[in-house]
Order: sequence, then structure tokens, then C-alpha cells
Amino acid sequence: MHRPIPIALALAISLLAGCAGAPATPGPDAPSAPAAAPFNVMGRDDAPVTIIEFTDLQCPYCARHAMQTFPRLKAGYIDTGKLRYTSRDLPLPFHSFALPAAVASRCAGEQGRFWEYREALFAAQATLGTEPYGRIARELGLDVERLEACRADGRQAADVNADLELARSHGIGSTPSFVIGRVVNGQFEGELISGAKPYEFFAARIDALLATPR
Repeated sequence: MHRPIPIALALAISLLAGCAGAPATPGPDAPSAPAAAPFNVMGRDDAPVTIIEFTDLQCPYCARHAMQTFPRLKAGYIDTGKLRYTSRDLPLPFHSFALPAAVASRCAGEQGRFWEYREALFAAQATLGTEPYGRIARELGLDVERLEACRADGRQAADVNADLELARSHGIGSTPSFVIGRVVNGQFEGELISGAKPYEFFAARIDALLATPR
């Protein structure tokens, strides 16, 4: 599905694109330093194109995108400064393991390993019913006790539900879904794409945006 995104929605998504977990803002006497990007955001702040993904960690099509398409987008566009990519959560109601998996990935993000943990969950998607969260954390060298405490305290679950409500309130109800766009004259203009598309589809959309004068 291709349809323009209203400016209000695109701005809301853009402004809410980060998750909690970045270091706290330093006091007035602290040395100045660039603000850390939220853990679910990858790419330069000033990248000319933005993709905001809504994903479900139990969705096989989301796994296909994450394992096959996303690495190519990272190498070709994110790592070269052309694309800023944000992952948001949209756990579907018929996927009973999607919400706890999303919470676990965000808790891993609090330890700086969101993307690696997310990739490991997609790779282990068939085992989500066994709650492999501690095992995966241990394999990635994370503090397992800290991850389990985070999973239990409800903060990241609330953020997952906030993503879910944001998507629902604007008619985004399938995964994976993507908002692809850019900032023009200070406003974000985007297009909603639904479904796991091949890398070539995304590359064509990104290249077209890069070639269009702002």
C-alpha cells in the first residue's frame, strides 16, 4: 500500500522516533558533547531521508525484512549518511510473544545492544514461546539480571504500548509497515508502505528522494 502521510502524523512519528535509554542530559557545568541517539535510531541526525519502521518481532515478514533487506539498507544508505532509520513496535494481537519480545529488545537497548538483540530475536523467532530472552542476553554479554529487572518493571512495556496506540490511531495496523520521507521546509513529508518489500524497492524510493531538490 502506498499513500501520503498527513503532515500531523509524520511530524508526530518524527518527534516520537526515539526510545528512552539515552544518557541523561548533562548539567550546565559538564563538558559539551553531541547528544546520544536513542537506542532504536540508526543513522545521522542530518541524513536527508528517514525511514520509520513499525515491526512485530513474531512476524515472519518482519523477520525477512530484518534479516535480508535491512543489512543492505544499512550498508548502502545508513552507513553512508544518506538514511536515518528508526524501529518502532507494533505487536499484533494474534502474536502472543510479540509484546514480551519487544520489551526484551528495548531492555537490551538500555544496555546499548538493541540492534544486535533484535537481530538475535528474529533469528530465534521460532523459539519465542520458550522465553529465550535471558539466554540471548547472556550470549551477547549483557547483564542478565538488569535485563530481567527491566522486563519486569513495566517502563518499556508502556513505551511499546505507546507505539502501538500511535500506529492504531493513524490506521497503521499491519507489519511490517514503513514511513519513508524527508524534511522539506521544516516539515516531514512521508509515504506509508505496507509489507516486506525487496531491497530494490526501498533503494528506488530512497534514490528518488535523494534526487529530488528540497
